[in-house]
Amino acid sequence: MRPFVIGVVGLAAVLYVGGLTAARWWTGGLVHRGVADPRAARDWYLIAAALGLPIVPMLAFTLASALR
Repeated sequence: MRPFVIGVVGLAAVLYVGGLTAARWWTGGLVHRGVADPRAARDWYLIAAALGLPIVPMLAFTLASALR
């Protein structure tokens, strides 16, 4: 594998995990404040996971290309 591919895959993994962590903190805060119930928080987390899956690799490729 080329170093560029490894960098893009690694960056995509970091961005995906970071995004899901942020979504988890956000939904946890909503539940803690009583704005949302746990089921709604789980639904938002799953939506973030589903939307992030195709978007993160494109973002990682764009960032890695720009930083090259």
